[in-house]
Amino acid sequence: MARPLRLEFEGAIYHVTSRGNDRSPIFRDDRDRAKFLEILGGIASVSRWIVHAYCLMGNHYHLLLETPRPNLSAGMQRINGRYTQWFNRRHRRSGHLLQGRFKAILVERDPHLLELCRYVVLNPVRAGMAAGAGSWPWSSYRATAGRASAPPWLEVGWTRSRFSSTTSRALELYRQFVAEGKGARSPLLEVRHQVYLGGEDFLESVDDRLRGRTIAEDVPAGQRAPAPVTLAAIRAQVGREFGVEPDALSRRRGGEDKMAAIYLARKLSAKTGVEIAREFGVKAARVSNVSTEIDGGMRPALARRIRKLEARLS
Repeated sequence: MARPLRLEFEGAIYHVTSRGNDRSPIFRDDRDRAKFLEILGGIASVSRWIVHAYCLMGNHYHLLLETPRPNLSAGMQRINGRYTQWFNRRHRRSGHLLQGRFKAILVERDPHLLELCRYVVLNPVRAGMAAGAGSWPWSSYRATAGRASAPPWLEVGWTRSRFSSTTSRALELYRQFVAEGKGARSPLLEVRHQVYLGGEDFLESVDDRLRGRTIAEDVPAGQRAPAPVTLAAIRAQVGREFGVEPDALSRRRGGEDKMAAIYLARKLSAKTGVEIAREFGVKAARVSNVSTEIDGGMRPALARRIRKLEARLS
């Protein structure tokens, strides 16, 4: 199984998630959640992390943090390890609590950090566990919105400063911003190569950081060389593979040839889902559905052809 790239550097920003093994609960009650936050706060302080947002759910958690030092993996291993030991002792169980390694997406600060701050605290609302972000006590929302004291390890100043230099006005606008996000598209739909959230310049800067580094062969090619592939190059390769004119992929109804082009554009280009949909004359939902069909194993023969194309393009 391919493993995701772990790129760590000073000032990097990450959206981090970790899930229960077999999707089982990792928080059985509020005492569990309180203990997790205690562990998180201690390690974040020692690691000098800037935690912008968090949310504890039932079988997983979200963290949005900045690392002034390149120490994400070391800190996350301590958090997950200590919490698992405590949870197992308390609930008289043994074995793995969390499913494999944590997942970390490298984030470009503007415009994605603020959008992710909102996305993270709205998780309980989307899951139907709370009517509003303020109704869920186990996220950073209340502290950032001025409705609860912020722990010393939680950074609320940066988020508030995006709205106003006056505290009262900033709190008002932040609450409004979060409330308006209930029906918004997930910013994670724009993640590139499963680990990067940012535009073309951001991917180019990541590519520069990776150049010359020794990276394990089981890390996907797109994560080792994330610089975006142009749509023209994708159309040319798909056209050659399927025996169609490259420009026809945008005009004609198409079948597997068009699906291949859409999938590769979603995975390798710097275009958003909406931009890809516009380029290929489909609805935005179709772009997401194509990825689901290919990655979900519903079209194995097509998936094999796409892997060949991806290798050529990468």
